[in-house]
Amino acid sequence: MKRLLSAFVLLAALSGCSDAPKGRWRVTAPVDVYSENNDGAPVAFVLQAGDICALGRDWSYQKMFRFKRVSCTRGDGWISIDENFVREPD
Repeated sequence: MKRLLSAFVLLAALSGCSDAPKGRWRVTAPVDVYSENNDGAPVAFVLQAGDICALGRDWSYQKMFRFKRVSCTRGDGWISIDENFVREPD
């Protein structure tokens, strides 16, 4: 029973939601933001260079894809890459 519970907790942690977005990050190139952390989710909006966002720290893994929660001036959603973000001083 303990093994089953441990496996369930691990699975929930790997497939659950990302942590709350924090910090101030500047976008350096266009980035698609998805409405959900799902490989079939539509693009909700596209970030442009200069946009400011807060990023979640952890990735949420769904099937073979990964997503990170993002909260920006344009809205909230999920990104699949974070290479186009530069940390701004607080």
